[in-house]
Amino acid sequence: MQESQNIYLRMMSDTTSRLSAANCYLDAFNKQSNIFDLESSILQLRKALENVAYAAICPNKAAYESFRASSEEQPDFRKDYRASQILNLLSKVNQNFYPLPLLPVKEQENGVKHFDRKDTGYLSKKKFSKFYDRLGKYLHADNPWSNDKQIRNLAGDMPSVIAEVYSLLEFHATFIQTDIFKGVWIVAVEKGKEPVVITGQAGGEFVVNDN
Repeated sequence: MQESQNIYLRMMSDTTSRLSAANCYLDAFNKQSNIFDLESSILQLRKALENVAYAAICPNKAAYESFRASSEEQPDFRKDYRASQILNLLSKVNQNFYPLPLLPVKEQENGVKHFDRKDTGYLSKKKFSKFYDRLGKYLHADNPWSNDKQIRNLAGDMPSVIAEVYSLLEFHATFIQTDIFKGVWIVAVEKGKEPVVITGQAGGEFVVNDN
């Protein structure tokens, strides 16, 4: 479990670095309209989303590896790369794998630390997959006979998506239910700080409510 947490935190750190790079390239594009800056921003944002998907495998690695091994087409999970597909496959081994965004901790009078859920402003699982796939068509050279790819529209949508990824990860929970461990990781991914995790272990099976 410690190795999985270390990988998870490393992926979170790399994600925030790539989001920062995406913002920088996007700012340069908005100032100079250099398409190479925008394409660099797109690449960094897509890789940041891929990091989130790879990180989500960490606490579910054994179950995910076993599930993927049963695939007839491509059974080696180490060759998985498409984030939207990873999210879809992870949902089959853990319905609650996707980060649950939280508000900053509140310490109650009895000393218990409580996290309320965020209601809005974060990247949902559905939007994650749709936007990740949308970014994909901008990673290749343009076919001169194809339709306009609406690059300006994408550039206009990217700032809010980058902000929503930050909001998703800033404080979040990821739930784990395996034969070895049942519980939760509470992860803080604050800008300018190294990501940290607090582990909470449950006494047995548990249910994550939708709200």
